[in-house]
Amino acid sequence: MAIEKMKYIRIMGPLSKFDEFALKHVINRNIELEPAHKHLNVPGLIPFTEDNSLDNLLKRIEVLNERFQVKIKEYDLETVEKELLNPMDKDEADAFIAEIEDKLSALRKETESINAGIKEREQIIKQILPLSSLDIKIDELFHFTFMKFRFGKAPKDLYNRQKKYLEELDVVVVPVSEEDENIWLSYFMPASVSQEIDNVFATMGFTRVRISDEVKGTPKVAIGTMESEISRMRERLDKIRKETDRYLESKKSEFEKLYHQIKYLSKLNEVKRYCSHSQETFFMIGWIPQKDYSSLINKIDTMDQIVIGCEDPDCIINATPPTIMKNNRFFKPFESLVTMYGLPSAKEVDPTPLLAITFILMFGFMFGDVGQGLIIALLGLVLYKVKKMPLGGVMLYVGISSTVFGFIYGSVFGNEEILKPLWLSPLHSKSNINTILYISVGYGAFIILITMFANIINCIRMRKWGKLLFDKNGLAGLLFYGGIVAVVLIWLKTGKLLLSGITLVIVIVIPTLMLLFKEPLENIILGKEHIMPHEKGMYFVEAGFDIFETLLSFFSGTVSFARVGAFALNHAGLSLAVWTLFGMIRGVGGILVVIIGNVITIGLEGLIVGIQCMRLEFYEMFGRYYIGEGHEFKPVRVTEE
Repeated sequence: MAIEKMKYIRIMGPLSKFDEFALKHVINRNIELEPAHKHLNVPGLIPFTEDNSLDNLLKRIEVLNERFQVKIKEYDLETVEKELLNPMDKDEADAFIAEIEDKLSALRKETESINAGIKEREQIIKQILPLSSLDIKIDELFHFTFMKFRFGKAPKDLYNRQKKYLEELDVVVVPVSEEDENIWLSYFMPASVSQEIDNVFATMGFTRVRISDEVKGTPKVAIGTMESEISRMRERLDKIRKETDRYLESKKSEFEKLYHQIKYLSKLNEVKRYCSHSQETFFMIGWIPQKDYSSLINKIDTMDQIVIGCEDPDCIINATPPTIMKNNRFFKPFESLVTMYGLPSAKEVDPTPLLAITFILMFGFMFGDVGQGLIIALLGLVLYKVKKMPLGGVMLYVGISSTVFGFIYGSVFGNEEILKPLWLSPLHSKSNINTILYISVGYGAFIILITMFANIINCIRMRKWGKLLFDKNGLAGLLFYGGIVAVVLIWLKTGKLLLSGITLVIVIVIPTLMLLFKEPLENIILGKEHIMPHEKGMYFVEAGFDIFETLLSFFSGTVSFARVGAFALNHAGLSLAVWTLFGMIRGVGGILVVIIGNVITIGLEGLIVGIQCMRLEFYEMFGRYYIGEGHEFKPVRVTEE
């Protein structure tokens, strides 16, 4: 439950051993590289020459791998020696890739041609199917000298309206078949009046369908011919698929070897972009987790002339260590919520455990129900285990919390008559409502104090002594807010309001002076020459407004947690409304009301409660102690972790 400790490493060795070292000990070995030329001050140091010779091969082989589905693997040191360090003949690789491309391209083109033929024949069948009742050779319809033939469809209502008018024209209409809204028909007319007749049919919405010249014989014979050809084409497609599979299988072993070579050597070129060299020596710098450092040392000992040195992150000025969050299985899903705000830096306290605990408690408090909580938990379990979604893990834990609070409130799918509450039912009395709201505000005060302590710890780790002592979320704010909370708690417990002179000095006067003279006091600690700002009047005006803003933020932040209780009451009220409707309707309708009401409650209100939890976490908690300016650890990898 912390940030993984990192080591800053500097590596140098003979230039002739660079490829071997990078392939064996850098790629896939949990090392993040920094640009060496930016961090090293070595005379004669130059970057490696940019090598893009494998880019084209990489793109082509990646496309081919969509068919081969080769999964990249991590090589052991012996395989690196045998396969990766042997020079690759790029011409042979290009020829091998081109051979596969040509073969697959030919098979693909044949497949596309056959599919196009199948679609064409299926379309022809659709065209002549309405003519299947005619006992006439279709190809003869197109060769009359003095007659013209048309075939197509028209809207049924328009055709029926114009039917009598058509009887007066020099045209013979033959209805073929009917659909819901259209009628398929053919019509014959003298060639001399074809333009006039076509215009009449156009006005009634006639859509002409042109029958392919390939259609021969009667419609039934033509349909049978087309179906036979389609069957033969489908058989050929099946043969092509089998031929493709056999070909891919025959080339897979050689392709896999070449695929790994190109992937690793391309990654080697990426490593070179971060490294530099002199005439005889390469230089490499980067970050490695402290737990992996000793293993790297032991492996490097097997290579001659490789020198490695390390430094602690605190000693590095021009580079910041990357972040690896290290949490147990319980807290792990909540890392996804933390990263939405920002990754913690190496010197910050990882906020994941605090976020997880407070998020779970707040959600359960606001959404306490045994049945609804179990549904959320089960859905989260499926998403987490099957889909591997971090959100599923969050849903699992908040669902369990909701279930526990459901027993506390005595609520099962919104019904508060089935279980007896272990503590209280939110809406059963005015005192219960007040208790819920008081506990919410008290919880908020406690959380704000916790975040102040977290801020103090972060300031100590980052050596920000001024912020530690004089910030509103540092010692000054803790004295003021913590003192107010202590006075209120004593008053609630004993009925006595302690406002003695000593109390006022400790709680009010000292924190106010610390906040008012924050900048001068920080300048004293930092040893600056100018203690007071030049514009003293403006400074005190701004400091006065800052103190006023601090008071408002403490008050509004505390009261803001009242929404935790408000949503608990809202949830109880919505559930009461659902069961009230059930009592009014009863029967099947009442059951549907309960089911729909619970679905809406789980989906809509559950989402709103989750958003409110995030708001309180980000604005009322993270805003007081968490910066989140770390950057993700990105080791040089070919394989996926």
